[in-house]
Order: sequence, then structure tokens, then C-alpha cells
Amino acid sequence: MTIEPEENNKAIPSWFPVEGKTYIVLGLARSGLAAVRWLLAKKAAVVIAIDDQSYNVAKAIQLGAQDRSLDSIEWGQVGAVIQSPGVPFCFPHPHLVTLKARQKGIPIIGDMDLFRLTHPKARFVGITGTNGKSTTTALVGHILKTCGVNCQIGGNIGIPVLSLEDAELYVLELSSYQLELSGTLDFHIGGWLNISPDHLDRHGSLESYVMAKKRLFRTHHLAQTVVMGIDDELSKAVWKEVANSQVTIPVSVNQPLGNGIYIHNGWLMDQGSPMLDVGALLTLQGVHNYQNVGVAYGICQALGLCKEDIVRALQTFPGLAHRQERVRTLNGVCFINDSKGTNTEATAKALATFDNIYWIAGGRAKSNGIDSLSSYFPKIVHAFLIGEAQDHFAEILKGKTPYTKSGNLEQAVIEAYRLASQNGLSNSVVLLSPACASFDQFCDFEHRGKVFCQLVHQLEA
Repeated sequence: MTIEPEENNKAIPSWFPVEGKTYIVLGLARSGLAAVRWLLAKKAAVVIAIDDQSYNVAKAIQLGAQDRSLDSIEWGQVGAVIQSPGVPFCFPHPHLVTLKARQKGIPIIGDMDLFRLTHPKARFVGITGTNGKSTTTALVGHILKTCGVNCQIGGNIGIPVLSLEDAELYVLELSSYQLELSGTLDFHIGGWLNISPDHLDRHGSLESYVMAKKRLFRTHHLAQTVVMGIDDELSKAVWKEVANSQVTIPVSVNQPLGNGIYIHNGWLMDQGSPMLDVGALLTLQGVHNYQNVGVAYGICQALGLCKEDIVRALQTFPGLAHRQERVRTLNGVCFINDSKGTNTEATAKALATFDNIYWIAGGRAKSNGIDSLSSYFPKIVHAFLIGEAQDHFAEILKGKTPYTKSGNLEQAVIEAYRLASQNGLSNSVVLLSPACASFDQFCDFEHRGKVFCQLVHQLEA
């Protein structure tokens, strides 16, 4: 890849520092509200809060922000618009505030731009990919903290960066939405896991989605190292481009690498030397987690940690909530919370990991449906369908896998446990891996996962 020349992001932009200036915060979910708090703490003169939901605006007003209509804003006084990742930037259509700011020549930035400029001496690790980035981010943070490094993790993993405490090193999970918005991000170490079609309703095309992800490589650190999974064709192509201009460490779970990190017969191999029996890591089961382990190992090695210390830390990783999380075993039935499986690629990894599956699926469907999961249907004893997608999923499963239209998560948990208990198959698993977004019935995937765990713990033998 040819890195496009750009302005030196070490130069202080016109909208920074924030003291005494007016800012608009567009989108008031977690990162937006964190931005409101941060701007007010930094003595911004005025913070204007805009969100399509009035109750979110009310939260911001309680913090000290102002509510103004689009027509009443004095645009000449606005230093920048801090736009939340969840608000469309380009596709399918920009928000009216985004359009207005563009017309007025006002910078549109993300919360990470603010954060980066206020921590000029810290080191930054950025991790992206379609699947596995939350697990890998949590894993890198765990290794660093176990090895005594003063670090914080945040970003798309659920912790707004503007809420993080001061540290020497920040490990940030980066969604395509966040990368699309950010103009001043500059990473010392980059982690790239994989690419498959996702969020096309937001980016418009696979090409645009990949381009957003590739903003990870916009850097001014000549010594930046990129640790890259290269097992899918898109990632392999990007790796070949990036390797022309930056130091790269390739990672594969499919093939030996003479100069890289790979998995061979369940062992983590570094330059051909066996380092760790990955199959023995109970909180990182499944081939997909092998890639997460390999990339996390490579990132920590690039940061200068001792290989033996990294291996010891990997063996104590407690696992990540909502990602193949073992909730409980009751009457021989194991309940797995994989609520973060919001697309078919993620759900495929969960289905590949277990047998005798009582699958809870559905929600707000993404564009690719579940046809691509057909090779896993023989492993599914029965499917329990919920949410907006249940009728569509039922049509796909008809004649292939038994299913029940449960409608909601509570009913699905009860019905799945009842049937699994009656069948009495060994190693039975009730698996919540919806292959869908959660927004039809829940606030987000975390909310969905927490409700699932509560319902499971309410079950009686």
C-alpha cells in the first residue's frame, strides 16, 4: 500500500486546545456523553449536545451541555464537531449536522482525536478487524498488566477513550466507524486480524469498508510495527501492500511461516520455535481464538515484552464477557453467552467450537443472512429463533434443522433448556450466538448478553 502524504499530525489543529471555544457533540451514547464531560472539564465555553433521541439530550444537559436547534447555532463560533461513531458519516446519508459542518468548513472529528492530542507522550496500540478485535484487545491488556505495564484499554470494546485514566500505553479497539472518523490517530503498534463483509449498510460497499479499516496505517512513526492476520484473501492483499512501507509481523493459523507467528498442531510457533499449547487455553477455545492469541502475542513482543512472560500471561487470561463466555452448567447442559456474535462470521466460529448445539439466534438481521452457516446446521440439534429475523431465519432452516419461533430471549432460554434436558445428549450446549444486531429488542449486544446470563441463572434444575 502506498501511504498517502498528509499534514504532520503533531501540529496543533485550529480546534485545539478546547478552552474557551464552542463545540458540538453529535450523538450522545457512551462516547458522546464522555466527550461532553471531557469538553466541559477542559473549560470549553459552550458544548452543544445533539441527538435524535430527546432523552439522550436530557442526559447531556444535566452534565452542563446546551440544547440548540440547527438554525440557532452560531456556526462561526464552532471550533469542531465531535461526531460519535454510531452516527453515519457518509453512507447511507450524512446527518444534517454533518452536512452543515462540511458546508461551513468546520472540522468533524472523533473522540479519539481529542484523546490522542492530550496524550502526546503516551504510546498507542490500535487493533482492528471484522472479528476477534475485542478478545484480542482484552488479551493484550491482560498480558501487559500481568507483566507490570501501566496501560489502559478502551475504544470499541465498550470503554470510551475520554473516560480512560492516564497511562503510559493505551490499547484501543477500533471499529471501522471510528477509523472512518479519525484524522489524527497515530499508532506505534497496529494489530489487524481479518476482513470479511460487514457493516455494508453503513459503508456502502466492501471496498469502502476495507478502506476505512486501512486508516489504521495512517502514521508518522517510521518504526511502526503492524501485526497482521493473513489467512483471508483481503487481509493477505492488504498485508502485501503494507509490507512495502512498514515493518510487519504476519500471523497465520493455516500455514507455517518462516518469518512470522503461526499455529501448528495446536501450538503457537514463533519463527519455527514452539511457545505454547494453545489448545490448552480453556478461555480461548476454537481456531478463531488461535488467531487472536497469535496477534496478541505478536503485539506484545513488538512492545518489547519477554516471550516467556507473554506465554505465562496468556495462560491466566480469564476470558471476555459476551464472547463464548461460559455462564453455567446445569443438569449437564452448558450455557454459552456469545452475544457479541453479531454477524455470521462470528457465529460460524462459535458453531465450529461446540457440538450438540441448541442455538438461540435472531435479532436485527444483517445483509448476508445465515445461508453461509449451512455447513454447521448438522451440529445444531434445534434452533430457537427470536426478534425481527426469526421468520427469515425459519425459511432458511426449513427442512434442514428443527427450529422453534420463540419470539423473545426469555422464551428461547426456557425452551432450549427444556429440550436439552429432555434429550440428555452428552456435551449439550445452549448457545446464544445470534448472527444479528441486537437493536430490535435490546440496547446493544452487552445488554442482550447480560439478560441472557440473568435468565440462565434464574433457571432451576
